[in-house]
Amino acid sequence: MPRPDLSAHMNPAPLTIATVAQRLGVSASTIRTWERRYGLGPKREPGKRRRYNEVELKQLEQMVRLVRSGVFPSDAAKAIQSSTEILAENEAAITVESILEIARRGDFNSLQRNLDVLISRYGLLHTWHEYIGPAMRGTYYPPKGDQPGIAPRSLITQATLYAVYQVAKQAPEHSAGFPDACPVLIVCDAAHELRAHIVGVALEWEGVPARIVLVTAPAEGPDICPQDVSEAIKEYRDSFGAHVLILIGLLSADEAVVEGVDDSCSNLILVGRHCPLDSAPGATRLRTLTACVEEAVDSARNCSIPESGGVN
Repeated sequence: MPRPDLSAHMNPAPLTIATVAQRLGVSASTIRTWERRYGLGPKREPGKRRRYNEVELKQLEQMVRLVRSGVFPSDAAKAIQSSTEILAENEAAITVESILEIARRGDFNSLQRNLDVLISRYGLLHTWHEYIGPAMRGTYYPPKGDQPGIAPRSLITQATLYAVYQVAKQAPEHSAGFPDACPVLIVCDAAHELRAHIVGVALEWEGVPARIVLVTAPAEGPDICPQDVSEAIKEYRDSFGAHVLILIGLLSADEAVVEGVDDSCSNLILVGRHCPLDSAPGATRLRTLTACVEEAVDSARNCSIPESGGVN
């Protein structure tokens, strides 16, 4: 999967010195002095006016806070430049452990920035398998417990969903001109919803139309009838015109549900560790999201395109 560029929303449109001065509550001449003496600000380009990006604005915000707290401007500038270098080094060496540490202290912005860096660098699926998934598993049994009000796993989920949303916005432009493909329906339980969205966006990145349906799995309650779940899934599939059906999580392990949706009206893909071997002999059984996306793309591009219906 090609790597999306998530740097655009990390670096909004640059600001003029007048706008920066107004935001910080200092004069433009003070900002120019700090730039000249301490190198805080954009590099000068002949014939162009200064424009401040988000990083430079953050540096100046720190400078204002430190100076107003009584720190000499020269000392404040040294501290800021040092912290900027440390941040750059940290972003160059993002690890599962660093993601966990950021999530445990509740720093959503840093977590979001790190995920954006990773996805832009390695792609969505690789980042999920090598970083996000392991980090989420690492939230269990925290050594010192979690602070009330800070839920690391939920924080990672929120940051990941926002990153996935950014990838989704780029998908139409990226997939323009790709081969036609039949629609894909992805069905999951609540615990696997994030995985379903990762698969769905990865499919649309490849030009495969997809939809996600969240259902209650029979394993989640004694009053949930497998037959009712199967019928509901088939109704969604038929209404979307989906020729590929993906079951992720608890549903992929439920023999009755799997048998109920296996009616030869779609290519069935089961994603999970405990997929039944005796049910739906024609189904494809997979364990990883990467394998799921590859199989679904191949199936969707090689099926007959319906004349009507489909995902709108």
